[in-house]
Amino acid sequence: MQKLGKEFFINNEVLFVGYSSRDIRLSKEIFNAFTNKGIKVYPLNRKENVRFDIKVYKRPAELPKIPKCAYLLINADNAEAIIQQLAENGVRRILFHSSKTVHPSTLDQCRKMGIETAVACPMMTLGSGLHRIHGFFSGVR
Repeated sequence: MQKLGKEFFINNEVLFVGYSSRDIRLSKEIFNAFTNKGIKVYPLNRKENVRFDIKVYKRPAELPKIPKCAYLLINADNAEAIIQQLAENGVRRILFHSSKTVHPSTLDQCRKMGIETAVACPMMTLGSGLHRIHGFFSGVR
């Protein structure tokens, strides 16, 4: 596994695909970890009729810009389906939340398209306490 640090996030920006309405606590924790490290976050969730306490974009066309780096907190099938669209919009690095959220074939597809990938919860490098210890022992840090 590749080491993951703040420098992974090109221009200190990230497109957060799948800012969750089901697990809002996790999404907020990750969002705050990014912003506390000076990383500008563009959260995206395509679900209609969902309210958030921060600005969450519904469609990529609504974004003021699309960062070159994306973090995906979506299931593996949805991740596979969105890769081409991300690449077409200039995304060059993708962080998948865990090995359960990405198919090996999707990682291969990214490699063929020239997209750098990493598979890890961002809390292991940007968070504190047990998250950072987990990152150390898993080889992320």
